[in-house]
Amino acid sequence: MTTYTWDFPQIDTAPTEGSLTDVAKSVHWRLKATHDSATNDEGAPLSVSAYGSAGVGEANADSFTAFDSLTQEQVKGWVLASLDKTEAELQAMLTQQLDNLISPPTVGKLPSGW
Repeated sequence: MTTYTWDFPQIDTAPTEGSLTDVAKSVHWRLKATHDSATNDEGAPLSVSAYGSAGVGEANADSFTAFDSLTQEQVKGWVLASLDKTEAELQAMLTQQLDNLISPPTVGKLPSGW
């Protein structure tokens, strides 16, 4: 089984935009996938992650959410919309990366007589 964890370490804001304050402009994000039983050489759970920055778009005064009222679900929705991906698609990408670490599709070798 794999556990997926979102992290949003920073949201870049415009101090003011028209009559609005602290307007979210871009989100720094990370999605981490951690395998529950596979471990690395040090014995820590095997994990991979995707990260980036996603633009939020223009603020709409009619549907504006005050900065301190933003939820992680809302911010995650912005990220997914910016990436034009579903959460399931991102999770599948990370799962494939974990699978390739656990059972590499190719390995480098040389014949023993070389």
